[in-house]
Amino acid sequence: MSTLDEPLHLPPQLPQPRPPAFPVLACIAPLVAAALIWLITQSTFALLFAVLSPVIAVASLGDGRRATRRQRAANSAERAAALGTLQQAVRERHDVLRQEAWRRQPGGVAILGECGTAALWRPGGDACVSLGTGRIPSGLRLGGAVGPADERALRDWAAELSDAPVSTDAAAGIGLVGPVVLTRALARSLLVQLCFALPPGLCHVAELPGTAWEWALELPHTTAARPGLPGARTEPGTRPACRVVVCECPAPRRGAGTSPGREHAAPGAARMMLALAETDAALPPGCGTVVQVRGPMQAWIVRSPGTRAGLCFRPELVAAEQAHPFARLLSERAAAAGLVQPRNALPDVVAFGDLHPPDGAAREATQAGRTLAGSTRSTLAGSAVQAASHVSATLDCVVGIGADGPMRIDLVRQGPHAVVGGTTGSGKSELLVTWVADMARCRSVTEVTFLLVDFKGGAAFAPLLVLPHCVGMITDLDTVGAARALASLGAELRFRESALRDAGVRDLAQAAALGIPRLVIVVDEFATMLQSFPELHALFVDIAARGRSLGVHLILCTQRPAGVVRDSLLANCSLRLSLRVNNRADSEAVIGTDAAAALSPSLPGRCLISGGEGEPQSCQVATTTAADIRGIARTAAPAAAPRRPWLAPLPPLLRLRDVCLGDDIEPVPTGSLILGLIDEPDRQRYRVARHDPQHDGHLIVIGDARTGKSTLLSTLARQSHPGQILRAAADPEVLWDLLESVATLIDARTGQPATAHTAHTAHRGQSGMLPLLVLIDDLDAVMARWGTEHQLAALDLFTLILRDGPAAAISVVFTVQRLTGTMRALAALCPNRLLLGLRDRDDHRAAGGPPALFAAHPRPGSGCLDGYRVQLLAP
Repeated sequence: MSTLDEPLHLPPQLPQPRPPAFPVLACIAPLVAAALIWLITQSTFALLFAVLSPVIAVASLGDGRRATRRQRAANSAERAAALGTLQQAVRERHDVLRQEAWRRQPGGVAILGECGTAALWRPGGDACVSLGTGRIPSGLRLGGAVGPADERALRDWAAELSDAPVSTDAAAGIGLVGPVVLTRALARSLLVQLCFALPPGLCHVAELPGTAWEWALELPHTTAARPGLPGARTEPGTRPACRVVVCECPAPRRGAGTSPGREHAAPGAARMMLALAETDAALPPGCGTVVQVRGPMQAWIVRSPGTRAGLCFRPELVAAEQAHPFARLLSERAAAAGLVQPRNALPDVVAFGDLHPPDGAAREATQAGRTLAGSTRSTLAGSAVQAASHVSATLDCVVGIGADGPMRIDLVRQGPHAVVGGTTGSGKSELLVTWVADMARCRSVTEVTFLLVDFKGGAAFAPLLVLPHCVGMITDLDTVGAARALASLGAELRFRESALRDAGVRDLAQAAALGIPRLVIVVDEFATMLQSFPELHALFVDIAARGRSLGVHLILCTQRPAGVVRDSLLANCSLRLSLRVNNRADSEAVIGTDAAAALSPSLPGRCLISGGEGEPQSCQVATTTAADIRGIARTAAPAAAPRRPWLAPLPPLLRLRDVCLGDDIEPVPTGSLILGLIDEPDRQRYRVARHDPQHDGHLIVIGDARTGKSTLLSTLARQSHPGQILRAAADPEVLWDLLESVATLIDARTGQPATAHTAHTAHRGQSGMLPLLVLIDDLDAVMARWGTEHQLAALDLFTLILRDGPAAAISVVFTVQRLTGTMRALAALCPNRLLLGLRDRDDHRAAGGPPALFAAHPRPGSGCLDGYRVQLLAP
């Protein structure tokens, strides 16, 4: 328990020492002693002891009284110290209680001083307001018995809290009596507090008297609450909205603010009176609290529910010059958050078809659609062909409806990159789909293409895949996929740089003849991607820095922008869009204000857009359906397949007939065997994986069981001439016989003329000897079944074959499961190494595999060759 929560008690009364009694024994004892001595000695001098009797008695009495005085003084000092400690503890409690009271009930002056940083319309706001500063009950009680008057004064002092807010419930109505200048100033403070605590949906200023209250006409509470906003109407479990009526009695009520309040007040709304009068009798009915204001420093409560009548306090006065900026600020915050219904109100729902009516070309030519930056304001006139003549230099599109009409944004002119923030359910995916769809609506694949990245499984972007502009979608990358992303997009940047350099231009907009479209990379759940793969951040920083001139644009979407999208990336993202976020920090990280944190959760798609200049603009994002996207795809101009900057992953099943050798791949030379396809994302291509036994030499294949080793040997056997293949089964005797026969053949070929072998002359090598391919499966597993002597002998034979085989036109392809022990020495004699799936990362690294290509769950036939991912042919 905190020391501030410990109970306080008055110090107990110490018992007072009683005054000493007369020392009778001290008087009698000397007399008795003197008499006994005289009886014994019969000396008169003994009678002198009797004289000591009164002396000792007086001395004892005086000493006792002095001790009593000292004890009383010590008791008084101890009690005074205890009372001082108690006073200090009470003072500390008072300080904490005073701070808590002002925090719960800030006055009008405090609100005006903090209006730029205070959290408006805090949850749980009520109609309790502070009238001023005075003494209120502290709720602090001192335990213990009450003694002298000073202790009673201490207990009374502890029970009251000075310089605290004197508050009352405005829902019962407040009447202010006194000079009109003072009552108006106090009423302004009360109205500021009400509008600060209650949002427009829960508080509506329905009536204002005269020109002295014109400042309040700018409050968002003087306009009708937006229909559909929680609190704007009475619902089960929802507090009804209240109508605030400000009147000056007996002056007639007039003012422009009266009509809107009466017109839009919710049915059954509570009526809250704030009346000003010079006398108590002039106040209208409905004033539960009446305050008499005598001067700028003195006022008291005439009556109030729950507050002591006659309580004197210092009223809190606010001038109209102070309240006017506050009203404007609240109006801007409410408009940005969509909490009021302005004259040009935003709709709750917008369909994609509403953005472009059937006569869209003519309407867009005559209607000025709202654009965020002045440089992007344009009028689309003429036919779609005329509009398309300038589209290569812009990505202007409409994403929703703003206060003045269609909301247009341009990723090229206002970007070149954009950041989108929004919590779950705020409409992020709908915004991205609408944005991409409208950019593709009137542009061909030669002008813009899209690469979609979705770390939520890809369901949000799935409807966009029917667009010919979409060149790929990436979902839920693994480590290998992240490496491919780095390589593929890096290659795309190099390709565009090379094309611009060859054309002698610095910007893609200056090289329309190249036919390179703008590439828009749309990333949903950007924070999730970076959390899983931090190395991708450097790639996106590089794209952000060079993307403008290369025609590559980023749209990065995340739930929590604060602390995720770093400054090095944000510096190039001038276009900012924020839907509803959970806290002020996320809102400020995207659009520079906390307005997005106040957006209503009942309005998905409500968005604030900042183009880098001026205040963020509010709009309602359009909802795009799959039918809308299919319609765009049907009307897209036919064109050749767009350039794909993202190389799709290798297929999981690859057959020999599926390996199509295009014009950019040289034909397979005679004698070369096809293994599969090599993935080269850094060159944005596939390459046929080949093996020429006579030119490439031996090949060792390393991999776990069921990873495709035996299938590879079968593939090589099918593509070779039957008379040129020797294949050993996984049997120790068969392998031993094969090794001996091959070693013998090598001795024969290297020691006899080549003309001794006449068969299949069409297939002879350059030396005239018939090429021979030896295939051995699971060499390490078979050798482990031999004894030590046979293992050493077989190792010598196999080493001879690997060393002298190429001179005899004999090459070997053998497979092993692990590269350990003797297998490592044999691998050193093989110039080629194919690494298939290894489930252990250390084994993968020991076998020489690139760390970035390790796959924890490899699929059959997937491996590494020459530092690239390879997919082998299936059976």
